[in-house]
Amino acid sequence: MASPVVAPEPLSGDSPSARPVIQIEPPAWCPKINNPHRDIPQEEEKKKKKRSRGGKSVAKRGPTALPTDRGTGFEEYYADPPMTPEEAREEREEIYADTDSSRRIESCIKRFRARRRLQGDLTHYFSEYLFLGGIDTNPVPFSGNDPRDLKGLTTAEQNDAKASTIVGAGVEASENKFYTGDRENWSVDFAGVAAGFFSCMAPLTGLVPDATENAIALVENFLRYVLQHDVCPEYEGDVKTALQVCENAREEIPMLLRLKAALPGHFNLAAADLFGVRESQDWSFHGFKETGKDPKVSLLTSLALMDEPEMFKKMLTRVCDGSARVIRQLECTVEIVEIHRPDADITQRFKCLRLTENDGTTSLFGLSAVGKVKFKPATIEDGWVQPPRPSHSVHDGRDLTLYFDDEILANMKPGMKMTWEICELDTGLKFVKTLRALEPTYYTFLPQQLMRYFKSPRPNERPARSVHDHQLDGADIDGAEGSVAERDVETKE
Repeated sequence: MASPVVAPEPLSGDSPSARPVIQIEPPAWCPKINNPHRDIPQEEEKKKKKRSRGGKSVAKRGPTALPTDRGTGFEEYYADPPMTPEEAREEREEIYADTDSSRRIESCIKRFRARRRLQGDLTHYFSEYLFLGGIDTNPVPFSGNDPRDLKGLTTAEQNDAKASTIVGAGVEASENKFYTGDRENWSVDFAGVAAGFFSCMAPLTGLVPDATENAIALVENFLRYVLQHDVCPEYEGDVKTALQVCENAREEIPMLLRLKAALPGHFNLAAADLFGVRESQDWSFHGFKETGKDPKVSLLTSLALMDEPEMFKKMLTRVCDGSARVIRQLECTVEIVEIHRPDADITQRFKCLRLTENDGTTSLFGLSAVGKVKFKPATIEDGWVQPPRPSHSVHDGRDLTLYFDDEILANMKPGMKMTWEICELDTGLKFVKTLRALEPTYYTFLPQQLMRYFKSPRPNERPARSVHDHQLDGADIDGAEGSVAERDVETKE
């Protein structure tokens, strides 16, 4: 057992201050630890805190700059702070006082970028939205600013000086792809641009819910900014219509996704199987559950339960004796006019339907209630030149009536356009073979989409290739030192 260590008592004549101080150096392997309780002069501590505080005040960043503690400006409950009388007077009498709407919207875009933090995909979405509206957002070559000229400006003023948004200018640098000031072939249409942007949004967002919502909220946020700051009072009604387009897009894009997943439905699938027109490439059956029932039983049962007595009588006789045939198979583009979903009585009939097996046991048949939709002829514009269509069509000038399961009808809306491949029987029944295109009610094709990869033709000073040009050892014509004929002449000399 170790004995306790006893400190020696000080001598009687020694005082504590007179004792020698022994400093012991720590070994090399011992880590050095800063003493947090060491004394720091007050002035040095203040300077350190002052240096660690970064950033600029709101006053230095300009009156239109977004404060650092306000997020990005796209939060759900974000609201712009109220303007001071001086800021309101400046916008009314200076910034948005120009009679030319293109100059006003250009200033609005610059100030909107300063009031919002466009980060990541939001920058790409906003540039694509402006591109479809004929506004150039590409960097202008040789338009840089000297840092010395920007030194005395606020951050907001620097953003205005460095902004690359151009409306009706910079035509040569933009390859003639944007608005050139021509008011004969161009018009201000906030609703049309919003509808065109949402119509071609699938390549941008992949129709992923979060990305799609961010793109819609971005356009909606910009339109509300235009209304709040009274940028274009003469187009106030058009801007409000564009906001309604945003709401339609938010509602219909999920409906279209569910509709594509639910098609073709058991009724049309049974008809295609029964008459031998079903092909493997017609539909994608991810998540679609087939009933496994006899297609003849499924088709006739659905017609019997949905209050179509005349059609049921025709089909019962012709299908049972095997004489029903497909007489026409055409592709047509139509628009939804009316949707007739099955009522509670018809739905209850389908739910109570039971199938009796050979051994006497009964089970639920498992068919979905069927309703009908009326269509009218329509067109879906795109960038392709459509060939002339034949004079006859599957609807012969009348409204086309097709039958669908109720879960499909729940995701349809009057005004939606689609291109079907329709089969018509000699009994008059028409059913869907496959779907070619499906568009929402707000679908709009903007010709500006065709200008995305356009380049103005330039004169080519390089001579065209000819049969007298030769390539040696796989080298390019321009990289070759000379033709074979020239080399032969030099060799003979």
